[in-house]
Amino acid sequence: RSFFSIPKTKGPSPQAYTLKKKLNHPQALMYEIVADVSKYNEFVPYCTESFINEKNARNQPTEAGLRVGWKQFDERFVCKLTCQENTQVIAESLSHSLFSKLYTEWNIRDLPNRHNACEAEITLEYEFKNPLYNSVSSLFASKVADLMVKAFEQRAVDLK
Repeated sequence: RSFFSIPKTKGPSPQAYTLKKKLNHPQALMYEIVADVSKYNEFVPYCTESFINEKNARNQPTEAGLRVGWKQFDERFVCKLTCQENTQVIAESLSHSLFSKLYTEWNIRDLPNRHNACEAEITLEYEFKNPLYNSVSSLFASKVADLMVKAFEQRAVDLK
């Protein structure tokens, strides 16, 4: 008998988490915080480096990256960004050694009935290359998503 049991599947499938939250911050401010990847290392937990490599003609980032560290893990990756001003930021990882897939989508909607408020929805899809990491991560991934949204919300408070 083995100590750890890893579920057998027909093939790996990405884990996905979606979190939606109403925030007492303007839509434009939340979009600015999400789109400015170069500042993530200032407020995102476990982010030790953040940078933007390329921007388009509208000065929106199109390629950016992060270095994330936690205990023995230290991962640096670059993402393709697709930004729709004030409403959406999609990040799809281009390079990584830890993940088979890493995809993040932020949708930010104005709340017309509330002054200076918006609704932010984050979808995180990922799949580790190591099946054990996938099994273990399922135990805490929703907490990580919540922690991330709280970090962005606190950043908005700090910038006001």
